[in-house]
Amino acid sequence: MTRFRLIAARLAAPLALCAALAACGDAPTLPTSFAREAGGTTWVAVREPAGLSDARSWLPYLAAGDAARVRQAQAAADAARRDGRLEAALEMDAEARLAAASLLAADPPPARIHAALAALREWEARAAERLEAGSYPALQATAAVVSARRAEAEAALSRGDARAAVVHLAEGGEAARSASPVAVALRLVASAEQRIDGEAAPSADLRRARLLLRLSREAMATGDQTRAMKRALYALQLIDAEDARRGR
Repeated sequence: MTRFRLIAARLAAPLALCAALAACGDAPTLPTSFAREAGGTTWVAVREPAGLSDARSWLPYLAAGDAARVRQAQAAADAARRDGRLEAALEMDAEARLAAASLLAADPPPARIHAALAALREWEARAAERLEAGSYPALQATAAVVSARRAEAEAALSRGDARAAVVHLAEGGEAARSASPVAVALRLVASAEQRIDGEAAPSADLRRARLLLRLSREAMATGDQTRAMKRALYALQLIDAEDARRGR
């Protein structure tokens, strides 16, 4: 009976996590936003809506040389991602998107600008829904930045300055992406890795946590947000359980 209770206790966290993230199978999507407690921290993320400002949105309106440089930056980001250098890849992606928005040689069609604007509004709606469910200061600060950039883009459009609007939309998009599941998962993984890297003789659970963290990074590299978050959160729960057993 004691053994049964121990097994049940060890299964409780993973089962709760699977239920929270939709299922124990690899579900194709996450909710539009979520908040989970792990490692003494509340991890909050908001999924990126389709249509957020992206380098591909603006490449056709760049001079040939500038477009080539942006494509080169994108290729470098892809190479970093394949090498597992995810932090560097995210930074390069952001630089490429911001560069594309700031180097316009011609005004993009209004429909393309309004699509990016609508995506920012959708992100704000998703964040507002999450903020109604609890107090998340970091997300609230990010939402304020996104709202300000969106308002600046609208003001620029109202005075006929499409290129300034695009820059504001790109800046708002980057702020929104800082709260994306992949960005949050990467911060979560880095935190978890830091906690167990110093373990000279890790237990079976810590070895499993390390494996899950590696698999989480692999999922991030392929853009699989569901697997990345599930594995990272599960790993952190295993680390928390190990610390509790050791009385830390």
